[in-house]
Amino acid sequence: MIEFALAIPFLMLILFSVLYFGRYFLISQILLYAAQEGAKTASRTPNLSDDNVRNMVRGFTTDGAQLNTNSVIYAALASARLLSQTTSGNLPNGSSIQILPWDGTGVGNTIPAGTVAVKITYPFQLVGNPFNGQSAGSVSSIAVAMSFDKPALKFPNLTISQQAVAAQEIYQQ
Repeated sequence: MIEFALAIPFLMLILFSVLYFGRYFLISQILLYAAQEGAKTASRTPNLSDDNVRNMVRGFTTDGAQLNTNSVIYAALASARLLSQTTSGNLPNGSSIQILPWDGTGVGNTIPAGTVAVKITYPFQLVGNPFNGQSAGSVSSIAVAMSFDKPALKFPNLTISQQAVAAQEIYQQ
């Protein structure tokens, strides 16, 4: 029984680490796939300098409100159940989808000349709902303590950002 009491913190740490990084990796790969498909579509779409055309390619406004359910980005995020009503709806607060170079300015939003990029940002929570910031119960985060006198190891909520770049196949003005 003493062995179990000594081993349980390590087992819990391993369990929550696998869950945390597994879910993070899953969402990261879904966002990367959506960005890649969006970049491929944007590279073949004329008139990307027009806001309405970019909104149709994105499927969302830049801050995540639903616009076009036929967009490849929308379809990828909906099939992964990352929208407000699982397979339909908006992105959570803090999300954004940008088609670069038109939507983004500043550090980290520069891309090579003659290319188009799609950058997707999504809030990550291991426990809880990213749409209202609340968890299913009273738990808002997870921490594993290895002993009573040391601080617990926390698993933080993060923002995942993925970007994909494609060469433009249609001349953009």
